[in-house]
Amino acid sequence: MRSNFTQAAGLDTGPVPLEPYRSQAHFDLEREKIFRRAWLIMGRAEDVPNVGDYIVKEVEICGASILITHGAGGAIRAFHNVCSHRGNQVVWDTKGSRKTMFRCPYHNWTYGNDGKLLAISDEKMFFGVDKKKCGLEPIQCENWDGWIFINLNPENRVPLRAYLGSMGEFLSGIPYPNAHRSIKIQAYLKCNWKFLIDAFSESYHIPVLHSKTIGPSFSGVSDPASHLQNAEFFGPHHSISLYGNPDYRPTEAQLVEKLAYAGMQSENVLAANQSKDTEALRAHRSVNPGKSPTWSMDINEIFPNFHLDVAGGGFWTHEIWPISLDQSRYEMRFFVPKPETVREAFHQEHYIARLADVVLEDLANVERTHKGVAARAKNHMILQDNEVLIRRMMNLLDKFEQAETLEAALEACA
Repeated sequence: MRSNFTQAAGLDTGPVPLEPYRSQAHFDLEREKIFRRAWLIMGRAEDVPNVGDYIVKEVEICGASILITHGAGGAIRAFHNVCSHRGNQVVWDTKGSRKTMFRCPYHNWTYGNDGKLLAISDEKMFFGVDKKKCGLEPIQCENWDGWIFINLNPENRVPLRAYLGSMGEFLSGIPYPNAHRSIKIQAYLKCNWKFLIDAFSESYHIPVLHSKTIGPSFSGVSDPASHLQNAEFFGPHHSISLYGNPDYRPTEAQLVEKLAYAGMQSENVLAANQSKDTEALRAHRSVNPGKSPTWSMDINEIFPNFHLDVAGGGFWTHEIWPISLDQSRYEMRFFVPKPETVREAFHQEHYIARLADVVLEDLANVERTHKGVAARAKNHMILQDNEVLIRRMMNLLDKFEQAETLEAALEACA
């Protein structure tokens, strides 16, 4: 008898309302009660490896442009990308390196990598400006296992590790091969952000929607419906493990795939690395935590919008950013090694192309789902046990929206 993941998560089994996907009032609550209070992913420390390096990230739902800098002494800081003079954005590109300073392109107000205002052009014409009070506006920024997070609430009192709680402990210490090298896919979609969260939170759709791509490798004779192998719940965060078909072999019609994996020692068809490069990753206690012999990958979701996926052949991430009620930005990063041979390059190109095809199938489908729900022909969705994360996410959103503080929200999710 299979586990009842829904029951284990303490959830009911009734229909789930669709109104939160199409309600402006719900979206406004998500902005104020979730994205302005929760810890939000910005990237990895490897994105700003050297003193002077920086990246700029957008949090559209809050109208915020975030400047992440690597300052002297190794400190990684976050600031609002807003000049103290007239409110212009100080940095106009998305990444780079400036060893000592940022100069606003509008009037040359100049800031250090630590956010301090260093110089004002034509300062004598101003009226006693106190430069100490006119630096870039700082944002709470913390690092967990190489992942950079920010919190947009200037009065936040919950440290990142407390926010992650037992999920942080569960994932702590995972080695991330090739975290310094990634390939990014970004897309803007006409859909509510939660449809994107849902799309990457269950395996029930894989044998159907992905029947021409990864369906056969995620379903087989022993499990044609691609059931979940395991589920773990950690406050507002959670983790699931997916089935993998141990008997999967490319057919003669899949000649390119056969050539890509011929002679390569990799763990499965979701592999950017050779097996020797991922031994430590696979050995971690929280990779395939249920130790299923038919495991393919883990989906680790850090609330509200970050997915950290791990397979035997490597890891990748999803970031899902709301823009408006019916617009979202999706970002996926594949972390891959630098190929050393032609065969490795071919293998890696096939891996990336394969995952890109799968993601495009999902992205095309979320816009169709949004249109269907927006038509208001149906007011509820009917979920099965393998869609437990969708049901749980809606429950978590409700708890955060009802809570007066982040502390209260975390307590309600405990």
